[in-house]
Amino acid sequence: MPGSWEPALSLKTRTAEPKMRTNTMNSRLILSLLCVSAISATATAETPAPPDALMCVPGELNFSEDFDPTTVSDRWGFKADFALRDGALLRTNVDPNETKRVFLKDPSFHNTIIQFDFKLSGQTTDLRLVTGSGGHYNSVTQIHPDHFEVNTPVDRDAGIVPAQLDECIRTPRPGQWRTMTVEYWDDEIVAHLSDKEFVLGKHPIIDRTREYFAFQFDLPGASIDNVRIWKATGQREDWTETREKLAMAQANREPVRRDPADRYKLEYMNLKSRLTLNDQTYRDLVARHDKLEAALHADYAEAFATHKELSKLIAKQKQHIKETEPDFKALETAVHKAGRAEDDYVLSTKPELAKLKEDGIPKQRYTSELGQVRAQLEAAGDKQLAALVAETARRQAALVARFPAAFESVETVVEKRNAIRKSLNDDSEFQTRNRAVVDAGKAIKDYEHKVAPNLAQLEAASKAYIDSLKSPKTK
Repeated sequence: MPGSWEPALSLKTRTAEPKMRTNTMNSRLILSLLCVSAISATATAETPAPPDALMCVPGELNFSEDFDPTTVSDRWGFKADFALRDGALLRTNVDPNETKRVFLKDPSFHNTIIQFDFKLSGQTTDLRLVTGSGGHYNSVTQIHPDHFEVNTPVDRDAGIVPAQLDECIRTPRPGQWRTMTVEYWDDEIVAHLSDKEFVLGKHPIIDRTREYFAFQFDLPGASIDNVRIWKATGQREDWTETREKLAMAQANREPVRRDPADRYKLEYMNLKSRLTLNDQTYRDLVARHDKLEAALHADYAEAFATHKELSKLIAKQKQHIKETEPDFKALETAVHKAGRAEDDYVLSTKPELAKLKEDGIPKQRYTSELGQVRAQLEAAGDKQLAALVAETARRQAALVARFPAAFESVETVVEKRNAIRKSLNDDSEFQTRNRAVVDAGKAIKDYEHKVAPNLAQLEAASKAYIDSLKSPKTK
């Protein structure tokens, strides 16, 4: 229970035993706060048992987290959308319709073993372990109620496109704790729940030092616990034999059921990945298309600005206004002051939260718990909080009305970009160059269909399936 320290059980033991959970947020919070003042933050847990690794030899334990309120690491980054509950980290109902991430600050590991407990509960249907480096993701272990998969994302700088390395059906166990182990060695990865539930994969993007580490939840309800990261010192002596057995089992097992649209998307994505990695003719076709497209976009930059580029322009414009308009800073300060008044009121309804602001307590604890209390007040229709929120909104509206250019929406800027693009329909030079880009893209598509004759059939089935969903059902 949060608020009372207990020696950490081994990972497998804690997964097998149900955790004792209390029923009300207030009782948990009070126990946690009492514990903050009663127990030294220097309390340490037993060293976790080594992982049951299939590929790697575990070495030094580089990171360990039990999500005990008294010892939780300050390296976690999260706000009110996550909370320490029942000895685990819970995705709360704050912002219930948004995908949220909790990330670990300053990770750095290459060949490694990651292990964590998870429980899919509530509305969560997609839980992901995401790693990355150099501003790009490099692996995504994605857990669904009925299966899990390992994916590699895009890295345009390296000429890498997304791929699914493989997937594995798993028995749905809603509300039960499971343990996921993910092992990395050079360009190989194996993720497993058991010796029969695993995904084996290999991809060059995996052979990188991981400097980003996060868990992503599509919707509220799920929890994670017992996060461990070990350095891998080598591959097991029997890995070559084990790899062959796993690969054979993976190739022969039952596939995950998918509708025709999803099946086509997956097959097409993996085809593009295989050709990108292994087919020089395909790479040459893609390079020609990309070169023509890049030159066109460079010469007509305003017509092809991406959402990311447009967002940066808006942010730059806002920063310029802040630096050159004294009134902006005054009005913005008034907005921030009103926001702090909201927080002060929320704190006044639960003054014991102030203990979480003391030195030595990770800052995210206070932010998280304050957000939970605020969510309760909002759900209860608290009139005083509503009045404070309205005042903040009034001040924000005054700021926007005074400096509308600083708050221009991306949608508005996109409309301007699209208008510029449409105006080029009468530009003969642009049309000639744009047609060359389109033709280069068609050459890529033709080659894909040549090397994968079944692609057209899958595409037709996908289209028919999508059309059937749009058509009114006959009685």
